Amino acid sequence: MPSNRLSKLFSRSEKEKAAEAEAERSRSTPSPPPGYQEAPPEYDGENALPPPDLTAGFSNLKLGGNAGKQDIDVQCIAHLKVLECFYRLRQEVGSTDGLFGIENKVVTAASVAPDNQTAQAGLLVKLAEKRWAVYLARAVDRFDAWLVSIVPNAEPVRLSTLVTEGPHGMLCEPKDEKSLHFDRENLPPADVLMVWHAYMLNPRAYLEDCLRWGRMRLWHTPFPWQAAVDCINSETFAWEAGENAEAVYNHMTGLPYDNLAMTGPINIECPSCDGDNVAPWTTCADKAPTGSFNSYEDLGTAVDEMLSSGKGHCDRDLLVSCSACGTDITHKRLQAAKFCNDLKHLLSPDNVPMGGTLLGLDGIPWKAAGLRDITTMEITETTNNLLYKGLGETILTHRNVNEKARNESMGGIRDLIEQGLQDKPYIRKVRNGLTPRLQRAEKIAIRRMMSRYWDNSSPFALDLVGAVVRQGSFIEKMHNIDWLHSPALPSTMKRLVTKYERFVAIMGRQLRSMAVPTLDVDLAWHTHQLHPYDYMTYTIRQTRQFIDHDDKVAETTLNTGFEWTSAQYQKLYKEPYSECTCWYCEAVRESHTSPASRLFNTQANKVNSLLHSAEQDPRKSVHISAHNAVRPTGNDATYNLNVEQRVLELDKAYQKACERARKKGRKEPKRDDYYYSEAYGYTVFIPAYSPYIGTMGYAPLYYPVTPGCMAMGAAGNCCTGTCAAAVAAGGCGGRGGGCAAGGAGGGCGGGGAGGGCGGGGGGGCGGGGGGCGGGGGC
Repeated sequence: MPSNRLSKLFSRSEKEKAAEAEAERSRSTPSPPPGYQEAPPEYDGENALPPPDLTAGFSNLKLGGNAGKQDIDVQCIAHLKVLECFYRLRQEVGSTDGLFGIENKVVTAASVAPDNQTAQAGLLVKLAEKRWAVYLARAVDRFDAWLVSIVPNAEPVRLSTLVTEGPHGMLCEPKDEKSLHFDRENLPPADVLMVWHAYMLNPRAYLEDCLRWGRMRLWHTPFPWQAAVDCINSETFAWEAGENAEAVYNHMTGLPYDNLAMTGPINIECPSCDGDNVAPWTTCADKAPTGSFNSYEDLGTAVDEMLSSGKGHCDRDLLVSCSACGTDITHKRLQAAKFCNDLKHLLSPDNVPMGGTLLGLDGIPWKAAGLRDITTMEITETTNNLLYKGLGETILTHRNVNEKARNESMGGIRDLIEQGLQDKPYIRKVRNGLTPRLQRAEKIAIRRMMSRYWDNSSPFALDLVGAVVRQGSFIEKMHNIDWLHSPALPSTMKRLVTKYERFVAIMGRQLRSMAVPTLDVDLAWHTHQLHPYDYMTYTIRQTRQFIDHDDKVAETTLNTGFEWTSAQYQKLYKEPYSECTCWYCEAVRESHTSPASRLFNTQANKVNSLLHSAEQDPRKSVHISAHNAVRPTGNDATYNLNVEQRVLELDKAYQKACERARKKGRKEPKRDDYYYSEAYGYTVFIPAYSPYIGTMGYAPLYYPVTPGCMAMGAAGNCCTGTCAAAVAAGGCGGRGGGCAAGGAGGGCGGGGAGGGCGGGGGGGCGGGGGGCGGGGGC
């Protein structure tokens, strides 16, 4: 990103603003209770009111078994309780000194002059984040083991089954077997439930995987709200499962119920000889810095180097030598091995389709909820035929001149696919005798298929570690707002459900534009997605698409979509969309509030004025929901130019909002709002996030795959021959774009997040898990 991008938005240093925020916090701290020497106030014990029960709104929830959208307001309360449990789990894991060999003394025992407690807390957060990253990788491994055992006789779908059952709308309909039943005695551990939760919040990827691997019984199972809230202590939010839960999980998976009770390394299969090997989870502690440092900046650099080093499974540079054949096992080789293993399934008599080839551009597998997606046939046939009719065998057997396998990385596989795409006679055979020119949907399909393997060696359609990390930002915001302890909790939930229904209606009215939720809308949206069948049916009937919620959207796309959504909402419902008064939301409102509405004092203008009746805490405001925002890696000139333009537009709108505030006698909105975060158990000050402003909430180098960026135009985001201008021009988020559809942008490098050809999946937040870098990785 260009160094001068934020010059207009940050006139003072981060240190100065953090210090000012800390001073403000100190000034606003309530006065202490009376000292012990002071006489306490007199109380009338007989008539005194009992203290309010802060858990009354959520401690005795009763939810219907498989209730759908009609019960969503109560489910939202249950969801908040579950999210708070996840928040406390993250705090506990992150602040456990010495966990996975990562010790606080790296920071606390370092010789740094002068001492600075605030800077020290910031470095302790870095150590905590790495612990959490390792914990999540273990959680995903444990979730995989549970998933295999929960549907033990799953049979992968065959291409022939798709062709015979798909056109009749049978693929997504419930079969004779009932959905799975969960209670306190058989619910998996909290870490496994957290991964399942994040997985379900990528609805197209989740449907694709369940359909592809024969787990539709699981897909028809809603999130077990009643069982989950019954396992959560209403005061401490600790996970307290039933007496038999530990034994059930251990029997099913062979693993202990507690993530931290797992000992030893992870098992890894050699991609060359299929031999069993073991790898440590992380070795980053081997590079712990020692000695004296001139400043905390220097110590911070050393800590970053330590946490981004390592050769373990949770480190960026995994390196294990196979004990049988001597092959160096790396993340890149494991990603290519996943592709080759799936390719073998395709070429086998089972004929299992490749990842990313089951859904049409509208996210529908042939036909569902009475609506047929006419693009599914060409997507499924062409993409799988491309590999089935000869190219697949070439990929599995190809060697180049120096005898190094070309299929040992996704880059090598991409090169071979590009060669196949340039072979016109072969493409004519792939397309059953038709013209060798690929159609737009077919180009998108190839890119979507590649996205399932790029930077993703897991058995899932997306990297679930990154999915959980990106949810962490939303979870922290729900903790900060603290609706759970509000006396108006039930009415607040009913109100945000109404707002969510309006949000979906806006998507249905204008499919070619992108809709971006606020935090309250996103809570209801997330909650509804956790009932997959009901959610799919509802969105198809309301919008004629299976709306996705892919959790990677470029900041430029997010900003433009939020401006459009705000304007549409205010126009249709005569109410402000975002009820937040931070500088960003004020600037967005200013950009679409007409002078006429102020002149005639319309209802919308009156409601806007009410927002300023009391000062707001930036931590507790119903802000733009930006947990899915991502930034590109590298230095993409087109993206940077777009960002510069958007920042200038925001700055202009902000200046108008300031002028308006001065005329009204109000305080000007502050552009550098800070709030304190304790997500990892250490108090640190961070800037309130808005598109282009603030941190992403996680350190990219601490993970094998960066959770919060996308590779613009990188290998895998493009196969030559699949990113023609015709594809990029319309975006690829389905035929209509959709919510936060990555397709709204252009350029093949945008992936599912940034919008070019990779946005493949159709209308949905982020383009439907489509392009490379969208659902499948950075």
